[in-house]
Amino acid sequence: MNLLIDENMPRSLADELAALGFQVQDARDVGLLSRLDEEVFQFAAATDAIIITRDRGFTHEKNWPPGFTAGVIFVNLSDDTPAPLIKAKITNLLTQRLPESLLGAVTFVEPQRALSHILRRRPKSSTAIQHQPNEQGDDDETLNAQLDETRTD
Repeated sequence: MNLLIDENMPRSLADELAALGFQVQDARDVGLLSRLDEEVFQFAAATDAIIITRDRGFTHEKNWPPGFTAGVIFVNLSDDTPAPLIKAKITNLLTQRLPESLLGAVTFVEPQRALSHILRRRPKSSTAIQHQPNEQGDDDETLNAQLDETRTD
């Protein structure tokens, strides 16, 4: 999973997530420091990277460029939240959730939980292995019911 850390996130977050095996880039290191949101979106779309940010502008679908389906993780915590707590909540989210629950979604990381709201479904891969829905219902419904909320405390 590709991740793009916005400039308003702790700088050490990129190294911590990379150590867990994620492909991570920091906006400050790829020429996006103080750039417009549109430019950050363009870069994220080109690299198919989920944006991790505290900038509420990234949460509105009308701001998403055409074809952008990677997703956004919006850290909705108070401004005085310590960096170690922010990193722990992001790490918990990324290690506890299946990637499919984050793709094409805005995920709100809050003090007690993380909620995902899918804005754009990704096209199903033609190379994906097809499988039968389980007895409980449609695969998408089951995925959404089980993974759209993660406790972060």
